[in-house]
Amino acid sequence: MAKITVHPSFEIGEISNRLFSAFLEPIGTMVNGFMYNPKHPTADEQGFRGDVINALKATGLPAVRLPGGNFVSAWQWKDSIGPKSERKVHLDPAWYQFIPNDVGHDEYLQWAEKINTESLYTINMGTGTMQDAMDLVEYTNFEGGSYWSDLRKKNGHEAPYKVKMYYLGN
Repeated sequence: MAKITVHPSFEIGEISNRLFSAFLEPIGTMVNGFMYNPKHPTADEQGFRGDVINALKATGLPAVRLPGGNFVSAWQWKDSIGPKSERKVHLDPAWYQFIPNDVGHDEYLQWAEKINTESLYTINMGTGTMQDAMDLVEYTNFEGGSYWSDLRKKNGHEAPYKVKMYYLGN
């Protein structure tokens, strides 16, 4: 029989607050319905549910990985920016459901800003390319003067998002 002995005075190291983070994957109604629902009585001007924002702010969630899970392995972030009416609808091969892209790259990051949490952004390593990843970082974090940073500004977010951590694939 195995035995575990605990010594409360013996410290190995500090536990990172990021251990208590979360991830957000658009399975079923997790994004479209739970997080984003323009028809919900508490929805803000962007369609995000205020009750969810307030509840998550109250938890002090240190960080959220987005987009998360298998979904990101085929997600094309470039198709999720700009006017919603011009975004492409994709079939998500991981969950075999349609992704309308009404919650896209900018919306994910703006939602994280609203709940006062750090974004841990996931890069598509399934069908994406190295150039896609470099363009994503430039769009997200570069101050201005380049094609991608200026496009972010044109899309309504003047300042860089300042994402510090990226996940490579799921």
